[in-house]
Amino acid sequence: MAEKLGEDGGLNRGKERGRVVLWVSGAWVLPFLGIVVWFHPGSLFVNALLVLLAVLFAPLPALLYWHRQRGRLLAKAANAEEEVAQLKLQLETVRFRTSRLREELQAADRQARLSHQLELLGQFTAGFMHEFNNPLAIVAGRLEVLLDERKQDAALCADLDEMLKESRYMGNIASTLLQALRRERGGEVYEASAPQKVLEDVLKTLRPSAEGQGVRLVEEIAEAPRVDVPEHVVGEVVRGLLSNALQALKGRDEVMIWVRLDPYRTAGSKVVIRIEDNGPGVPESIRAHLFEPFVSQSAGRERLGLGLFLAASLLDMYDGRIRYEPRNGGGASFVIELPPARFTHGQPYHWFAGGKTE
Repeated sequence: MAEKLGEDGGLNRGKERGRVVLWVSGAWVLPFLGIVVWFHPGSLFVNALLVLLAVLFAPLPALLYWHRQRGRLLAKAANAEEEVAQLKLQLETVRFRTSRLREELQAADRQARLSHQLELLGQFTAGFMHEFNNPLAIVAGRLEVLLDERKQDAALCADLDEMLKESRYMGNIASTLLQALRRERGGEVYEASAPQKVLEDVLKTLRPSAEGQGVRLVEEIAEAPRVDVPEHVVGEVVRGLLSNALQALKGRDEVMIWVRLDPYRTAGSKVVIRIEDNGPGVPESIRAHLFEPFVSQSAGRERLGLGLFLAASLLDMYDGRIRYEPRNGGGASFVIELPPARFTHGQPYHWFAGGKTE
């Protein structure tokens, strides 16, 4: 502390001496003035002119000194402004990084909570499927017995056969659900499915509901090869998308749903199914999170639960994809991409012949 006071005192004394020297420096004109007066002692005009010039030129050293000092001060001010700008930039960088870290922490927290929810859901589903499959197997077995006992009644057998088909479908979906939640592909053996048949079966099931709601179903089903995805998985995804579309179109007039199977033109490319409607579409605010679970709990199409998440997870297990596209003219368009079944030496087939070679 004493050293600092000593330095400040020395600095102040140096400034005082500098001021004295600065003022004394104006005397540099006196020798020249004396010489001229010596040579012109009697000329009053010359003497007055010399005094005037001496007064004008005497402050020249001081002016030069202050000009230099002003340049130094301006340079220091510029450096100080540059340092302030750099500090502001560093502060903004720190704020940006802090904001990013906060967002990353919030995202990690949401992911942790989501993982916990999915873990609990998987545990619940495993227990539920155990309790669900037993009575479902009993119902399916009883339906098979009734089909054999009442085979003379054609109308009843048709209803029983449809019920048995739906029971088996429910069993297949139940056995696949846990794998989808865990995102693990099972080791099950399945046959390549025909997307045309799947679409026709789903439309046959949901058409009464659509007609009762006043929704027109438009089928545009072209020829396409079999796909390397189980039939019940394709059916569940399409059924879920159609059910969502019907839900979104409730209470609206002149509503339509298009079910399209795109023509297959390039060998090895994906088989594409499109489910489109002219409803309200999906809000832009949730499109980026459309296939994530538990994104929103609001009503209408803004409510996202597990349906689309499970559809995406099921397709992902079999190298399939699902995506959303805004429909031209308004509405929603969901695009399903399925891998075509490959030709193998052990099981060759031609898709135009229904999966068999001639």
